[in-house]
Amino acid sequence: MINYGGIMIFLDTGYYIALLNNRDPHHVDSLRIKECLDELNEATVINTTVLVETLNRSVKIDENIKELYDDISSENIIVPLSTQDYLKSLEINGWYKNSINYSDCTIIHTMMDMGITRIVSFDECFRKIGRYEVISSA
Repeated sequence: MINYGGIMIFLDTGYYIALLNNRDPHHVDSLRIKECLDELNEATVINTTVLVETLNRSVKIDENIKELYDDISSENIIVPLSTQDYLKSLEINGWYKNSINYSDCTIIHTMMDMGITRIVSFDECFRKIGRYEVISSA
């Protein structure tokens, strides 16, 4: 387990997409959550899966990818994933019999590895697991 110290919260791709896209059904919630996160004194975490998914999907909403990358990397701890991390994520996917997509399994693995128990997400799969506090509104 990696220890970065302090309280941490993981940010899912859907949160970033909703934040960027004012037509997203979760846009208003994401803005409120961002306000709350800005007031808190805790680290926010993403992994390289979330980074890549966010950058890829932001093209559809006409974001400047370089600026977005700079913003995300300056605001978060970005956890790089290794081959071992990807293999462990495959194992996690097997635990859930493919009912949770592989990208989300990389998030679950990162959270487990770092001892993170809270996630900002609009994805119901994290609620199914039952071990995480899922923040989807403020």
